[in-house]
Amino acid sequence: MIARKPGLVVVALSLLYTAQGIPFGFATEYLPVVLRGEGYSYAQIAALGWLQLPWQLKILWAKAADAPRVRPLTTRLVFALQMALTLTVAGFALRPLKESPAWWFALTALAAALASTQDVFVDAFAVRALAPAERGLGNAAQVGGYRLGMLVGGAGLLLLVGTLGERATLLACAAVVGIASLGAFVGSSKANVSPPASSSPSSRENGATSVLRLIRHMVAPNVRTVLLLGLTFKLGLHMASALLKPMAKDFGWSNERIGWAVVTTGAISAIVGSLAGGALHRRLGEKRALFTAVIVQALVCLPLIAVARLRAPYALTTVTIALEHFGSGLGTTILFAALMTATRPEDAGLHYTILTSANALAIGVGAMIGGLVADRAGVEAALVAATVVCALPALLLPRWAAAARASAASDDP
Repeated sequence: MIARKPGLVVVALSLLYTAQGIPFGFATEYLPVVLRGEGYSYAQIAALGWLQLPWQLKILWAKAADAPRVRPLTTRLVFALQMALTLTVAGFALRPLKESPAWWFALTALAAALASTQDVFVDAFAVRALAPAERGLGNAAQVGGYRLGMLVGGAGLLLLVGTLGERATLLACAAVVGIASLGAFVGSSKANVSPPASSSPSSRENGATSVLRLIRHMVAPNVRTVLLLGLTFKLGLHMASALLKPMAKDFGWSNERIGWAVVTTGAISAIVGSLAGGALHRRLGEKRALFTAVIVQALVCLPLIAVARLRAPYALTTVTIALEHFGSGLGTTILFAALMTATRPEDAGLHYTILTSANALAIGVGAMIGGLVADRAGVEAALVAATVVCALPALLLPRWAAAARASAASDDP
């Protein structure tokens, strides 16, 4: 799909992940604010995270990215998925959210299905194409591009709807997705992704058998740490993040203020955090970078407790949310780079998808837990719980290096 040149790889990944992030911005940034204003509860808003279920289910079709007959078609498939995603994003403009929430929910699920499928092919390429020293930069492009897309789809709507109207803003977002489709063709004429080994067990198995084989491998005693880390590494931050925008709305913030202070500042901070995460991964090495990320994620959650207690004063809240998003971007980049290390190249599409799906599952689980605790015990208690959960992955890290090596090892043919 893309030439084996780090610069071109980074450009392509940035474009494609930006496109994926736009509809996710609708779901996580715009919908919670508007629906909270319409009287939806924290738990109801958190439940919308399950519209992203395709991100967890994509393991069912991830094996396609490893099939020898499919790999030559990767560019066409990614472009077709991008075009379908463009039309889906444009479809949001057909009906206003406040009048047709069910329409928006359906399109949100469809967009998640298209973006998650595209993600399988792009991730598989990235695992095979990026050298170990490049994975930090490659994942910074992934996380930064995705956050940029969320900025367009979240802050773009919140800030511009009042001026341009919802329909015009949504159509502009669709145009951005269409332009980002060029990422499917960057350097494609020089693409030379190594073919899978025909003698490996995975090349002789169907999708269901491959999934079962990999799952057995991933839950083995010497390997399961990798999957557990993927599931828990960001669970605490997912709990906290799901509460930020509804909390700001509760304390009287306008949509425009949320757009500027929460979404825009947060997204920019996350992009900076992703770049810092890429640099730390390269400089500190993987294990030390993971430890650093755990500490940072717990520390950036702490000030959110004070924000809730003080009823979200504007300046303090803006700075605190910027720190939280910085820590989240840093942690995501380091985690995904580490998961690439633990991925078998010959099973890259399927294996890496399963690992990252653990984090995607944690988004829904964390949002639901955070929402339920906030509804029953208050936002402050939910943020205390989130801070504690942020620190727990440190217990897994002493076993990381050995588990990652065992995870990436190929089966004997």
